[in-house]
Amino acid sequence: MNAVRRILWVASALLVAGVCAIVWLGSNFALRPPWYTHRTPEQGLLPATDFMLENWNGVVGDPLTHLGLVFEEVNFPAADGSTLRGWWVPARGPTESVVVAVHGAGADRREFLRHTPLLHRAGYAVLLFDCREQGISDGEGRGVSLGIREHEDVSSAVDYVLGPRAMKRVAVIGSSQGGASVLLAAAADLRIDAVIAENPFTSIHALIMDNSMEPRLPRPLLAAISYLTRLRLGALEAPDPVEVVDRIAPRPLLLMHGDADRVIPLRHSRELFERAGEPKQLWVAEGARHAALFNAHPGEWAAQVLGFLGPALAGPVRP
Repeated sequence: MNAVRRILWVASALLVAGVCAIVWLGSNFALRPPWYTHRTPEQGLLPATDFMLENWNGVVGDPLTHLGLVFEEVNFPAADGSTLRGWWVPARGPTESVVVAVHGAGADRREFLRHTPLLHRAGYAVLLFDCREQGISDGEGRGVSLGIREHEDVSSAVDYVLGPRAMKRVAVIGSSQGGASVLLAAAADLRIDAVIAENPFTSIHALIMDNSMEPRLPRPLLAAISYLTRLRLGALEAPDPVEVVDRIAPRPLLLMHGDADRVIPLRHSRELFERAGEPKQLWVAEGARHAALFNAHPGEWAAQVLGFLGPALAGPVRP
């Protein structure tokens, strides 16, 4: 009997240890996905990968090299005093309107590079930058924070474009984690005039629970991974995008999502749209995968975004 008890105890201990290991590894995956690489300014941006070449339409250099657009290397302070780095692409002519572009988890400023010519031709200045711990902005390799730090970086970028760049109207656009970040930032920062969120998530918990990567984990394990991830981020009490999206109104909001998105399902944007106040728009891109709406429908993406920005940034300028 004692031998049986020992066997059961050992089996139970191994089971608990295995569960704990899976939860820890799952949390690590959420905070440091396999594609995550933080580099120093001396190292430069990550050399092009097959993923970048495919998903960013091969536009992985700098604005001048790949697009023929004049740009400046810029840096500005983050909320914690560290340095954020990026590219400033001035407008074709005089303007007081700027679009601040915010990349997704583990990506960098180049995620919105392929969209920049459209915005430039429409007369907007564009700021592309790396969030903390990503690209070549300051960090210690802590990984992403799923909008917790990044939404503060959005407001730091707004400080920069309103201050040193003397812009008067500010639109923010973000994809995935960047989409959630611009929603969180705009809910708290009234200086943001218009918001575009592409395939954002409603909450960190929902993001992890809806993860479709194989092998599919049981929901109790996913719930444990969600809790540990939020605990490690100090975000157990932090507001989620779905809880604050209504605070963006009466500033205009455009939500965009692909109906073939298997990373963040379309229902996230539908729920955000339901919670948001007017004026609001939702574009569902047929057959578009995660963060690939422009790839699937470049003409419609341009029509949706430029058609939104025109009226959104046409109001009185900031005093």
